[in-house]
Amino acid sequence: MKKAKEFILKFLDKEAECWTRLHSNDLNAFNNCVKELYNMAIEDLDEGLGIFEEKELIEEENPTIYRPRHLYKISNYKNEIYENIFVAYVSNITTDPDPDPLLGTIFEAFMIGEVENELKVIGTMVRYKNRSTMKVEGWKASVYNPSDLDINKLGEFISAERYFEPGNRDDFSLEEYLKDK
Repeated sequence: MKKAKEFILKFLDKEAECWTRLHSNDLNAFNNCVKELYNMAIEDLDEGLGIFEEKELIEEENPTIYRPRHLYKISNYKNEIYENIFVAYVSNITTDPDPDPLLGTIFEAFMIGEVENELKVIGTMVRYKNRSTMKVEGWKASVYNPSDLDINKLGEFISAERYFEPGNRDDFSLEEYLKDK
């Protein structure tokens, strides 16, 4: 679990760096950062990460600085394909200079597995909102891998480590955080 936590924190730092560099007026630095982020995930997951290499950047006088997401919890599952899968539950990315993890909610989860002796993001899960009620009702998968990993069948739950308790203004995050899953 320690290696998974170290990995996801590096991944979240790199993601925030990419978003910041998008607004930095340095195209090469931005595209190199995106390539480094993609190297932390399996092939074909780039669309699931939501940030793409650019051919040009819009110049900004006061570039936006992004902060890494908060890591709320990591769950560990025993899986037939990947042996161990870790699911890291995180907040949304923010530009707040001093974001409070207690005010945030669980926004997304990254699935991590070992590929060729290296931890990689193997998929993402995003919250599912009912369009008519705008209530968060569960998870929707964005799994890009050859194994057809199903978010409802990650394997046998082993353990969870909790780091920050999220806010509960969405009537979903706190419940999800407290679940042994």
